[in-house]
Amino acid sequence: MPEAVVQSSMRPLMASDNGALNAIYATSTGPSLDFLMRLYRQPTTRAWIQESASVTLGAAWFSVYDASAELIDLSISPAYRRQGWGMKLLQTSLDLLESESVSICHLEVRRSNCAAIALYQRTNFRIVGERANYYRSQDGREDAILMRRESSEYGECL
Repeated sequence: MPEAVVQSSMRPLMASDNGALNAIYATSTGPSLDFLMRLYRQPTTRAWIQESASVTLGAAWFSVYDASAELIDLSISPAYRRQGWGMKLLQTSLDLLESESVSICHLEVRRSNCAAIALYQRTNFRIVGERANYYRSQDGREDAILMRRESSEYGECL
């Protein structure tokens, strides 16, 4: 059982974090760590790590173009899920993007990922569409739910 984490910090991801992220992405059904590290080298990528002491709790990856961003991946270590770390990482990441004048964020999520959809809705993402049969799954294909979050000039989400 992992030790309880009460405090954490968030910092920009570094190439040297690859090893610490292996445990998080070893069982991920999302993008591979190899893909994300290649993406990291692009100037449009913003990525952050949530950590406590020497424990990496999670990571968030975004592609940013002008005032718009796309959440590419948000992953929390399996041992620390359902403890609020995903919410903290996502909200802090969105705040940092807003400080860069990013006012719109898009994402797509598997229809079956109810926990992620609920998390995104709690951070003011709204469902705006879907892509039928977008993801491969063990049962064939699965829809992608498209979500969007807009910030007003007053820092409130529309």
